[in-house]
Amino acid sequence: MKIVAYWGARTGIFVAVLAILAAVGWFDIIAVIAALVIAWLVSYLTLPGLRRAAQEQMASAMDASQRGIKRLDAEEDQEISSDRPGETAR
Repeated sequence: MKIVAYWGARTGIFVAVLAILAAVGWFDIIAVIAALVIAWLVSYLTLPGLRRAAQEQMASAMDASQRGIKRLDAEEDQEISSDRPGETAR
C-alpha cells in the first residue's frame, strides 16, 4: 500500500505542476517535459520517507517472490530426481 501512496503523491505533484504551468500559459509538449522534471525534483526533495517505505515494501515483495521461485525450483528438482533414480541431476 505504501507503493500506491508514493505513486499517488508523485502523480499529484506532477498534475499540480502541470496545472501551474498551464495557468501561466504553457500548453505544449515543453510544458509536459518541464512538469516531469520539476515534479521529479519536488518529489525527490519532499518525499524521502515515503520513497524509502515504498522501496522497503517493494524489496520485501521481491524477496518473497525470489523465495517462492527457489522453493518451486527445489520441488521441481526433487521431482525430477525421484522420477529417474538411475540418473544424476545436472
